[in-house]
This record gives sequence, C-alpha cells and structure tokens, in this order.
Amino acid sequence: MAGLRAVATVGEIDRVAAALALRLAAAGWEEETLVGLSAANGPAFLAGFLALRRARFAPVLLDAGAPSTAQGAVLGLLGARGRLAAPGGWAFAPERWELTTLRPAVPAGVGREIGAVMLTSGTTGSPRGVVAPSAALVADDAQLAAVMGLAAADRMVAAVPFSHAYGLKSLAVPALVRGSLLLSAETPSPLAPLHLATAGEATFLPTVPAFLAAVARLAEPPALPASLRLVVSAGAPLSAEVSAAFRERCGRPVHVFYGASESGGITYDRPGGAAERGTVGEPIPGVEVELVGEEGRVAVRSAAVADRYLPEPGPELAGGRYLTGDLGVWKGSELALCGRVDDLLIVKGKKVDPREIERLLAALPGVREAAVFGVPAPGGAGRAVGAVIAVTDGELDYATVTGFCRERLADYQVPRALALVSELPRTARGKLDRTALLALLDTSARAGA
Repeated sequence: MAGLRAVATVGEIDRVAAALALRLAAAGWEEETLVGLSAANGPAFLAGFLALRRARFAPVLLDAGAPSTAQGAVLGLLGARGRLAAPGGWAFAPERWELTTLRPAVPAGVGREIGAVMLTSGTTGSPRGVVAPSAALVADDAQLAAVMGLAAADRMVAAVPFSHAYGLKSLAVPALVRGSLLLSAETPSPLAPLHLATAGEATFLPTVPAFLAAVARLAEPPALPASLRLVVSAGAPLSAEVSAAFRERCGRPVHVFYGASESGGITYDRPGGAAERGTVGEPIPGVEVELVGEEGRVAVRSAAVADRYLPEPGPELAGGRYLTGDLGVWKGSELALCGRVDDLLIVKGKKVDPREIERLLAALPGVREAAVFGVPAPGGAGRAVGAVIAVTDGELDYATVTGFCRERLADYQVPRALALVSELPRTARGKLDRTALLALLDTSARAGA
C-alpha cells in the first residue's frame, strides 16, 4: 500500500519462527516451562511468539522497553527457564535474537496447552503472571471478532503493545488466528497511529484514552481515513469529555471496550459513545457478568477466563471465574464502573472516595484531569488525600485549587499533597503510572494537616 515503507509477509515470519524454534530446541531447556519473550511491536513479536509455542514453551510476555535487569527479576520470580529477546520490532532476522539461560531453583512447569503468560500487578502491587490457555485466547478472539464485527480482511493499527493483554488479544492473536493485516511503526512516534491508519487504509484502531485526549487537543487534528470504521478505547477509564471532544474534532465515535488480563473482553459499546453515557457498554455475548456483594464487585465467567496466577494462585481467579477489583452498577443493560475495592481511603477515621474528589476537581475551570489517592499524612500520622492535577498552563495555582476544595469538601477530604502538571504520567498501556504520581507528590507543595 502507498506510504508503507516495509512489509513482512506471513512466509517471512514463519521462516524466522522456524529458525528460532530450532535454536530454542538446542538450548537444552525443559519443555513446557516458562520462557520470557521481549520484542517490540512488529513482525519480531509474532515470530518470537510462534517460535516459543512451536518449541513447546509458554511465552511470558515482557515489556520490551523495560531494562533487562527488571525483566530478569520478573522471570526469576516466576521461575522462568530463559529469555528470548529481539533488538527491535522489525529487527527480526534469526541471528539477531538473543537467548539467555536462567537458572531457577525449580523451573515452573505449566503444561503444553498454555498459550501465554501475561504480567499484571492486580491489587497486590507485585508482578504476577496470568496463565492463559491457548483455548482461552482463541475463545476471546472469537467473542471479540463477533461483537466488534472484525474479519480477516480488517487492517489493524498496532497502537497498543502486543506484550500487554489488550494488544495481544486485540491485535496479535487476530493476526495469528485470522491473518488480519497489522500496521506497525518501525519507529514509534506520538502521531504514528494516525499516519499508519492513513497509509495503510486502516479499518480498526484500538487505542487508549491518553492518545485520544492528545489528538483531540491538537489545533488541527489529522483527518482520519475514510476506511477507518472502528475506534476502540480500553486500558484505562475514558472520560465523557475526551470521548465527546474526539468525536467532535475527528468525526468518529469512540467505542469503549472493558476487559482484563485475567478474563479477556468483558463488555463492549456497540453503538459508540458509552463514555458519554457514563458506562462501558453491554456484556459481550458469551460472557456472564455478575455484581457480587453489597458493594457490587464485578465478577466474570466465560471461556476466555485465564487458568490461574503465578507464582502463587489467587482466590479471585479460579474455576472459570474472575472476581475483578472493580465496582459496578447496571444502567439498563449497560455496566457502569464506579470505583475499585481498594480505592476507598480511611482519613481520620472516615471513608473517602477518591473518585468523588476527582469529579469535583474536573469541574474546576482549567483542570483537564485529576488523579486522587492516599498518601502519608504530614507528620506520619495516618493517611491523607493527595492529588496530581493536569492543568492548562498558567490558569491555576496551588491556592486556587485548595481554596476551591475547601469551599466544597469536608476538611478531611481536602488534598494535603498537591502537584499541578501539564500531563498525568501514564504507562505504555495508558494506565496511570502510580509510581510516577507518588514521585510528583514527594516534590510538591504540601498543605497543613
């Protein structure tokens, strides 16, 4: 297609995968054990993934941008036998891959039927492996293809990392199962997804709220190609404001997709605009969604639910059911998320809902987005409320924000730590980067107790 500089064919990827499988077989590692896969988006990831499966290893999907020491620490925690790493998404000649042998005390055996092990921190904060059978990955692909109307002829913009569950299941698996064309940047850049969509006549763009917000703020957003029929947002909550702004500026509705590493797709917004209705759409056909307990914790059953966690099993993932950390309510046939079980803060003996404070801050002119969470109280006495706020340059200051809060909130709800920034820090998958947020508050001004 015009405008595309490099193309990797199915035959080329297959040949590289076959050569890598031979190298893996010669490494002397026990079959049906874990091996890390570090490869950026592109043909390298697909070739490495196929090679590991053909050599009867379970791929542990690593963030290709993470340092090798961090990757090694995670693999050591899980009991992986080795690591297969490519120098880049398009640098996928067999001789350029690096094989590293690890020596866990007890190599973790997972069985031949395992398709992939995805990494998630869940509610624990520590890395955990989500063990997904091949059958679960295929079931998820079939459910998503049916509800989104995806087919082999679709041309998909690879704007989400394949190593994350969202990218694996929305992009890599469809390419491997149905042969859908992937459009992947050789050199990632902020606007690469839009350039790829135009050059490759894309039909499907899965992305994250941070990207949609950035595009909507451009003085002159690039025109989307007429071929693009589906823009999907997942990975983090999409605000009504961003959804509406993108629709108005770019002429396409945003379809919300809610899922998890442990369960695959949970709900989907067929008509578009769910964020503007305050929901995440309806349960995907084949997925059973239940609200558990008085608080309404979201529980999921489907053929796409993963098997278990590594290194230790967890009660929230077992027996074909995944008990999420999300709280929800039904709005007609659609699900609305209203917080997480670990969100509530206890400040001076009282419960504080961070989402309530975020909604209030969003109503203050000049605030684009806010993240509220618990921090150590001044003097180390218990917990206090902290807030990192993305503001329009020059429109707000510390006194204005805290004064606005004091007029509308109880004293214990007012942020005691506050940082004003141009953008909230996010991870590669579009989620708020909690470590970076806390670091911002560590250097910010602090109010009195």
